Amino acid sequence: MRNELRNLKSGEVKLLFRIFEKLSRSQDQNTLRKEVSEDLLRLLKSDFAASFIWNQDRQIFEHAVFLNMDPVNIERYNNYYQFHDPITPSLQKRRRATLVREVMPQEELEKTEFFNDFLMRDGLHHGINVYAYDGDLNIGDLRIWRAKNKPDFGRHEAALLDVLLPHFRNALRNVRAISAARGMANLWRELLDNTQIALFLFNESCDLIYRNNKAVLIEKDLYDADYASFYRHIYSMTKKNLSQTEWGPFFLSVLPVISPQDSKPLKAVMAYRSPPGKIDMDFLSRRYQLSSREAKICLLICKGLTDKEIASVLGISYYTVRTHIKHIFSKLDVTTRSELIYHLFGGLVDISF
Repeated sequence: MRNELRNLKSGEVKLLFRIFEKLSRSQDQNTLRKEVSEDLLRLLKSDFAASFIWNQDRQIFEHAVFLNMDPVNIERYNNYYQFHDPITPSLQKRRRATLVREVMPQEELEKTEFFNDFLMRDGLHHGINVYAYDGDLNIGDLRIWRAKNKPDFGRHEAALLDVLLPHFRNALRNVRAISAARGMANLWRELLDNTQIALFLFNESCDLIYRNNKAVLIEKDLYDADYASFYRHIYSMTKKNLSQTEWGPFFLSVLPVISPQDSKPLKAVMAYRSPPGKIDMDFLSRRYQLSSREAKICLLICKGLTDKEIASVLGISYYTVRTHIKHIFSKLDVTTRSELIYHLFGGLVDISF
């Protein structure tokens, strides 16, 4: 690669650094891919560009960004030609920039329906692709093409794309992480602020880090002495003191949650002005077809006990507890303890968006 890039022209160096600068910005993935593709066409002296995001669950390419291609033709690719594509499955397996002719000779490609009815509709003839991977997950690609009257790509163009690939991968990874964090933060803010139940959020050190609008209203209604007593009771609950779940006119419960910013465990104390709906063994057995042992374990999870603590309370092994929890998760269609608890308490919380 060093030999291929030894004699870069000043214009190529300028464009490379311009692309590096764009990849360092925080922006949405569509804008990022479009702006980078615009400069890549100049850098690689090319005519067409397309970029997709691979959906691992659905096994399809989606979120197309493209330059100098007919949107109708791209839609045809989305609906039909990506499932009749003789080159992309092989190109997608490569962890470096790859010329199309490396996976299929040009003369063979030109005999295919894909070439004649899709590529040539927009004039795409010579291609080079690169795919960005985060571990084993394809998170985005760059597909650059030249018209028939241009020469095919060579090792120089592949080396340029290989230099850009780590920066492109990191940019997409950062955009995905930022987008996920923003989405989770917005979700928590909507949930905490709009629920009609007072919520007090505590970190691992039992420090109060957030309270929603309903919690603030409770504070305003309490006298100084009552205010101190109320918070002492809440603090004790965050430390697993569940001997009392009432204080004055309020019924209290603790919900373990996960921070959307850093995935650290938090605890939310919920305060109800009227009795919460009762969740007991009979209710769980009837509604979710749980066995009596599964119902007991479900209730102990809701009280915040760990697997080892549940095993000690019930006088069974830790591994037996894990087996029961696996069955509970399957019956309630959840994957985490937080989802399980939210599933059970969901009917008691009014969330308005």
